[in-house]
Amino acid sequence: MALSKKDALEAVKTVLEVQRAAEMPRLERIRSAVAVSTDPKQYRVTVQIPEDAPPLMKELARKSETNYLPLLVKTFSQVMKVDDYLTVEGAGTDPWEWWQRNRMDSRQTGITRSALTYGTAYATTLPGTFARGRRGPAINLYSPRKMTALYQDPEADEWPMLAVGVDTLSTSKQIVSLFDEELVYRFGVDTTKPAGYFDPLTVPFGAGSLAFLDASSHEQEVTPVIRYRDRNLLSGEEQFGIVEPLMRIQERLDETTFGMMVGQYFQAFKQRYVIGWVPKDERERLKAGAARQWYLDEDPGDVRIDELDAGSPEPYIKARESALRDFAAIGQIPGQSLGLDGISNISDATLAGLEAAKNREGGEIMTSLGESHEQLFRQCALLGGNLPAADDYSSEVRWRNFEARSFAQSVDGLTKLAVGLGLPPEALLEDVPGFTGQRLERVSRALREKNAAALPAPAATAVPDAQ
Repeated sequence: MALSKKDALEAVKTVLEVQRAAEMPRLERIRSAVAVSTDPKQYRVTVQIPEDAPPLMKELARKSETNYLPLLVKTFSQVMKVDDYLTVEGAGTDPWEWWQRNRMDSRQTGITRSALTYGTAYATTLPGTFARGRRGPAINLYSPRKMTALYQDPEADEWPMLAVGVDTLSTSKQIVSLFDEELVYRFGVDTTKPAGYFDPLTVPFGAGSLAFLDASSHEQEVTPVIRYRDRNLLSGEEQFGIVEPLMRIQERLDETTFGMMVGQYFQAFKQRYVIGWVPKDERERLKAGAARQWYLDEDPGDVRIDELDAGSPEPYIKARESALRDFAAIGQIPGQSLGLDGISNISDATLAGLEAAKNREGGEIMTSLGESHEQLFRQCALLGGNLPAADDYSSEVRWRNFEARSFAQSVDGLTKLAVGLGLPPEALLEDVPGFTGQRLERVSRALREKNAAALPAPAATAVPDAQ
């Protein structure tokens, strides 16, 4: 049953003020940890320096920021690319066509990185219009900072009960959408009514209030929001994202780097000091600082000249390498990706062994993301009118192969497998490194045409002479 304007506004208000307000502090904390500051006056708060510290100290704190968290996300997202969608025979290729029409080959990077960073991301499927007026499913993607979904059973339910998403159209215009099982309700920001609490048909939002715009059918029997999670765990045992467990180690890295830079700046060279004498002016100070030998017209008993030994950066380097090893172990990424020394001139097989932990972690994440991608494909098929593909729960996505093995090794292994089991080449093409779905289809078509051309022509049937 469709909601009234008042009920829809009340639902939006509840989600924004309760569920969304509860999850935003954590999401903003992760976003701040992943972001790299570009403001020359800013430095990470984890580097503890006094407020009245000299500008030089604050500049060193800013330069010491060495954020490995974005690299962690990139290391996994770069090897998680969907290349094809395999359906049962007779289901057609419509789902993959809609994936292509929505430019998801490139846009999938955003939803993958969001799911890795925060642990959750969302996609919606709504009726849309494409080139030459063709109707079909339009896919929109949301980070959890822009969408909140409510589930009756968060662990088991495939579809949410309600979802609220925020679309930023420009710096001054935002649209807030409420999704339920029948309609999509849209609200615009009205800055002329900031005191929205006193208006029963508005909801406070930012510097203004949300005003009801319209409602439209999404032509689906479920709330059309697909949730992406980096891993599916039981209720109460959730761990969201790969960034949060490493934020403290990242703070250690920043603080160790800061200490190393301070030591480098102030203790890299021997420091001379004089007790009992102060230069009279700047000229005398510069002359004394540049002198190799000092001649002072003072009482030798009142003046003492000595020097401090230069500091060594080795303790900081070792502490930093220790933090990097912890980062690599807990994040399950190869040490060479973080710049750790001691790895050079290795074979492809050795490199594959070093990346085994990363591949295991990536495989678990891809299993979870793959289920959500398949749910998205089925919903696109439903909106496109392809009911067999919409009901195809045996379909699966095909991930691009980024395994660290040489092309020659992979092809040699596939050739031996084909010869040993007598398999046709077409059955092994999916495992050839670098073959995208489109290229795989072209090669398969070429093989079919070649095999058809090699078949002998059918013998002509003799026509008996008429009697």
